[in-house]
This record gives sequence, C-alpha cells and structure tokens, in this order.
Amino acid sequence: MQFEEKPWFESWFNTPYYHILYKERDMDEAQAFLKRLMAYLGLDANSKVLDVACGKGRHSLFLNQLGFDVTGIDLASESIDYARHFENPRLHFYCHDMRKVFCVNYFEVVVNLFTSLGYFQKTSDNFSALKSMASNLKPGGVIIVDFFNETWVRNSLVPTMEKEVDGIAFRIQKIIDGDKVIKTIRFEDKGIDYQFKEEVSLLGLEDFETMFKQIGVSIESCFGSYLLDSFERQSSERLILVGRKK
Repeated sequence: MQFEEKPWFESWFNTPYYHILYKERDMDEAQAFLKRLMAYLGLDANSKVLDVACGKGRHSLFLNQLGFDVTGIDLASESIDYARHFENPRLHFYCHDMRKVFCVNYFEVVVNLFTSLGYFQKTSDNFSALKSMASNLKPGGVIIVDFFNETWVRNSLVPTMEKEVDGIAFRIQKIIDGDKVIKTIRFEDKGIDYQFKEEVSLLGLEDFETMFKQIGVSIESCFGSYLLDSFERQSSERLILVGRKK
C-alpha cells in the first residue's frame, strides 16, 4: 500500500487523486460567491488580490476575469505548474508556503478560500499563516477567510461514505480527534492501494477573533454561507470572515 510520507497537505494536494475526488465542486456557486463578495467590498478595478492556497487557480482565474490584478500562491508545485498555463500580465502564480510572507504591504486584498487553513500540526503554524497574510496587505487592506463552521462540522459529521469518481472507488472515514477533524481516504487504482488523510483544526469564531486581534486585523463582517447570509453558530455551514488591517 502506498502511504503519504510528507506532511499530509504536501503529499495529498500534489497527487492527481485529490483533484479527481473533488472534481465535482460547484464552480458556478464559487463564482457567484466571489461576485457577491467583490461587490460587497466595492473594490477598485486596479486592486491587487493575493489568493493564498490557490490550488490550480480556479478562484484566481475568475477574480482576474472580474478585472483584478491577481497573484495565486500554493505549496503544491504540481497545482502551480498547471495554473501557470493561464497566466497573463495581471494573473501570476508562485509556489510559496503560506506561513511565510510573500510581499510586504503590497496587496489590497488577501483571500483564503474553501477551508484552506488549519492544516498544520502546530497551532503556531496556523497563526503564522494568518500573520503572513496580514503582512502581505497594505494598511487598510482586507483579508477574507472562508472556513467551515466548526460547530456545524461537529454536529453533522458523517463517519463513513463511499464515492466513485472516474472509475475510482474512494472510501472515506471521518473522525473528530480532540480539536481536529480527520478524514482518511482509501482507494485502489491500477492494482495499487493508496491511503491519504486530511487533518484540519476545528477553529471557531473565538479562535479567529483572538488571532485577528493579535495580527492587527479588525473583523468587519461575519457571514455563514456563500450567499453572504448572517453567521449562525448552530446552523451555518461556513464561517466567512472579512477583516481589515489597521
């Protein structure tokens, strides 16, 4: 059986199987969300946007189509190599660790979408990622963090499921272990058994409030869905925070 050896996010995100498993993500929903969000922010057309943990660049590409100057960064080199096929003078991609500052005081907006935080074993690394996001912003710039609502995750966890995509039967198990939700993904392809995992910290609103205060960011809005509904702790699926750097 093939097991991951690197930190889970370095190995899993760099495999084609990650993109196969999640290929059915709703792009129309994601684009509608970004349209609403950018309209809500009322950004200038020349605003520079940093997409942190951009993956293959689906959000970056659409933000660029909306007219913004967009930079996408991600640790997964295979994803960045793919995204670079779509580069233009106002759209660029770089392989970069979100825990490190990319470009100090440069961007008007930093986005971190689709629960792309909380991956790290050390709590200090999750904080470092947020701190670096803020450092990339100009004073007065906006940071958007789109995370799951940890209360909803705890209350709606489905322990096991199977999902077949492109002829591959993925067997998925989810557990909550302390302050983390752990998803184990097993499947067989071309006679080889594989096992990967996703391990994400169950960060709640209070956790983000504490970290945002420490990095000099004030929370201006808190939404609970991609429709920008108000956040409800017990029923909202998402925790979407809009903060401004002081």
